[in-house]
Amino acid sequence: MERTETQPGNSSEPLRQQYHRQLSQYKSANAELADIAWTLSELEQQISTLETALAEEADPQLARRISDLRHWRGALEETVIRHMYRTEELRAALTQLRAALAHDAPPNG
Repeated sequence: MERTETQPGNSSEPLRQQYHRQLSQYKSANAELADIAWTLSELEQQISTLETALAEEADPQLARRISDLRHWRGALEETVIRHMYRTEELRAALTQLRAALAHDAPPNG
């Protein structure tokens, strides 16, 4: 585990704080992405089940429900894509901060 030492004149402390804030945001974004992906998976299963039922019996209400779910699925897919891009941006920022911290770190001795 990384040890954080706060000393007067430690120029890397603001960088370290920024890294920890970004890391927290990244973890939150990943958790949110996982939740949305799980919801999308459940929605796909529900659509599949309803399509099977519709194939067995023509039901206008069921057809409308499937249409509504497909619309929701499309919106969720857009959300997943946006979250994936956001998560990737955060990961890239973390990589840069990690490199900057490694550059500023005093040699171990």
